[in-house]
Amino acid sequence: MSRKYWSLRRIFIVVLVFSITTGLLFGGGILVERLFRRNPLQKWVKAVPEVESFQLREKGSELSIHVKLNTKRVDNLKETLEPLIREVQAKKHKNVTEVLVDNQPSEELGEVYYKLSFALEEAKITGKYSALYSMLQSLQNEAGPGDFRVYLGNNFLYIQLKKQNHAYFKVVPRYSSNNGVVMEGGTG
Repeated sequence: MSRKYWSLRRIFIVVLVFSITTGLLFGGGILVERLFRRNPLQKWVKAVPEVESFQLREKGSELSIHVKLNTKRVDNLKETLEPLIREVQAKKHKNVTEVLVDNQPSEELGEVYYKLSFALEEAKITGKYSALYSMLQSLQNEAGPGDFRVYLGNNFLYIQLKKQNHAYFKVVPRYSSNNGVVMEGGTG
């Protein structure tokens, strides 16, 4: 009967092969999942045809969403973005405090938004949105054929201004964020 003695080199090779095999068996699934599986939010966004791309920015316990929309496909800005905001908050367990919509409005729609912004701020502070609606209607009558809308969401106001082939989208916080601070103008 012959006896074979295991050398230190053979023991090392067997342990190394065993370790690599075990690592691949148990860690390979996790590695493949992390490398090849897309972020669940990316999968969800790909199913929304109005959203071309989005990016999240985290600032402590707050989130900022930067989104690019297909302006021709957006009929209702609130119905497009509110589900995205809810999904981001559910997955990240943080509040979305800012939504930036990447768009390049025409000069005319930029001017309409500028005029509307005063009524927006007043409505945010007072909570009286009928004056905002009246201002929006007068701006639309002044600008001619188009589709000017402001949608009221839970935490945001969704401004959607469309005219011909141009669109301007803006999302602003619904409530004033001055936190009781009174700011006064004057000369210094």
